[in-house]
Amino acid sequence: MLNALLGLLAVILVQNGFTYLAPALILAAAVADGVDGYLSRMFSGSEIGANLDSLADVISFGLAPVVIVYAAAGSEASNLLLAALCFYFFCGILRLARFNTVHQGLPSFKGLPITAGGIILSAYVLTGERYFHSGLMILLSFVVGLLMISKITYMKAKKPGHVLPIGLLFVITVLSYPFNINYTHIFASFLLAIMILYVTSPIIRRAGSLKRVEKGLK
Repeated sequence: MLNALLGLLAVILVQNGFTYLAPALILAAAVADGVDGYLSRMFSGSEIGANLDSLADVISFGLAPVVIVYAAAGSEASNLLLAALCFYFFCGILRLARFNTVHQGLPSFKGLPITAGGIILSAYVLTGERYFHSGLMILLSFVVGLLMISKITYMKAKKPGHVLPIGLLFVITVLSYPFNINYTHIFASFLLAIMILYVTSPIIRRAGSLKRVEKGLK
């Protein structure tokens, strides 16, 4: 519920000129979503909880990033950008529908999770106006959308050694907003880099597997 509320607030605030607070709230929603998943595994979540999670994700990582990006584009907003964002939104809905019917309880994801997609779009906006380019956002929206409905396998991050440092970066990025927006831009850039590494992780894993096979053949 906190995830959904933060997504709703992000949509409202970006319409009132809070260009950077809105994507920061999406990062906070991602933290809430992660805590929800941890508690669900600890206390055995219900079927209602699983569906509620997906409904919240539609708001926070589907709808909200689309509204934030289009608002942040300002004079650079175009019909092509709107089409790309709509494509991202549709792919996100399809991704969640597939997850609800097939992937619950599996050790990996088929297709990029919509949470990752929402974080990528929001973190890119949060890096600052200097780096924002509508053409790059159009490409990013199409690529992320295609990855969400793809059959590419993405691993679930469950190890505390991996989750805690990244979770801490999320929290620091959000908390830096009221103190100095320049720090927020910097932390968001690191976060975006990590998310790009996650997006490319299947390629990296495949390359590592091929190298091991080659060594075995030798």
